[in-house]
Amino acid sequence: MQLESLIEEILKDRKSGSSKIIKRTLELLKIVDESKREEICSRILAVFPSMAGLKYIADCIEKNLRVDEIMDKIEDMNMKTSKNLAEIVEDRVVATLSRSHIVEKGLLSAKKINVLESKPAMEGLEMARWFKGRGKEVKVFYDAFLSYAVKRSDLVIVGADTILRNGFVNKTGTLPLALVAKYFCKDFYVASPSYKAASNIEFEEIFEFVDSNLVTAVVWEKGVNKFEDFVIKTFKN
Repeated sequence: MQLESLIEEILKDRKSGSSKIIKRTLELLKIVDESKREEICSRILAVFPSMAGLKYIADCIEKNLRVDEIMDKIEDMNMKTSKNLAEIVEDRVVATLSRSHIVEKGLLSAKKINVLESKPAMEGLEMARWFKGRGKEVKVFYDAFLSYAVKRSDLVIVGADTILRNGFVNKTGTLPLALVAKYFCKDFYVASPSYKAASNIEFEEIFEFVDSNLVTAVVWEKGVNKFEDFVIKTFKN
């Protein structure tokens, strides 16, 4: 397949979570000439401005890090984040939305997963199929039924496209989910490796900002921390 076709496949992907977009971007960068890597990163980041992980990759490329090295670092952070999440959700009923591959792997230890359909792209249905294919008990809820999904769960887990100093950005629907979790006194966790942290970010209308005061804790590669502690440990300035 020609290079331009591979790039277009990534640019048109509106169902995959940021970790998969990041993985596909790295796989593409691995096979292209070094002289084209910065340009390709810029093109993909322009289409997915809310994904801080793409900015992390672009910065690494600018510093002349090898693609294999970047891939290994990101995969290690993803794996450790999923492992830490698995310990939190073991044998518990979890509500979630959209689709994060980091969250998916962590939720394999859950007793049951209540998934919101996640319109308009319906990523929740894709996630539900993935869980069913692995023998997990899963129930899909209409987005309008999010209160029922939360009330019937022990806790709520979501991924993030970007974590900021005062909150995070994720798929539209995350804010009402967080508010309902607070109303029902359910813990609300964000699972995100530190490479998704950014001082500022642009995002489209299909994404929204969630304030840190709605977050119980951040699950990341180095453990589980209150939001303010995650910021202290992650942001340099």
